[in-house]
Amino acid sequence: MNNVFIQTKDGIIEILRGMLTVFKHVYRPPITLEYPEKKPELSSRYHGSLALLVNQDGTDVCGGCKSCMKVCPCGDLIQISTSKDKNNKLVVDKFTIDIGRCIFCGNCTEVCPKKSLIMTNEYELADFSRESLVLDKKKLSLSPEQSEKWREMFDKDI
Repeated sequence: MNNVFIQTKDGIIEILRGMLTVFKHVYRPPITLEYPEKKPELSSRYHGSLALLVNQDGTDVCGGCKSCMKVCPCGDLIQISTSKDKNNKLVVDKFTIDIGRCIFCGNCTEVCPKKSLIMTNEYELADFSRESLVLDKKKLSLSPEQSEKWREMFDKDI
């Protein structure tokens, strides 16, 4: 009989503690964000979607060294094929990334010697098919104006 009273007392105390927590938060302003209408402000170092920078004339910055492909922990996530031009310089023929399998670790951007591969602040990457999450060179490449904006942002961070 004594055990029932102790359990009842403990239950009432726990209910009162829970209600006290609720009453503490009743008059605080809400911290939630109305997501589709209001977007969160992200840091410039946020790991979002991957993109390739281009030069002012629209040519690729990527030299085809394949270091991003080697350092990627996801295996064959990044596919690069290169060839040599008439000056014996590497030219990137194919550059694809499967962002459906990417873990957004940022290793590929850190190891890039020319800083041609970056992580943007784009975070709305959901799609209905896995095939659309495989981005080729055309989808990954930014415009010259966007590339310049990102370069300026990186210069400020350093």
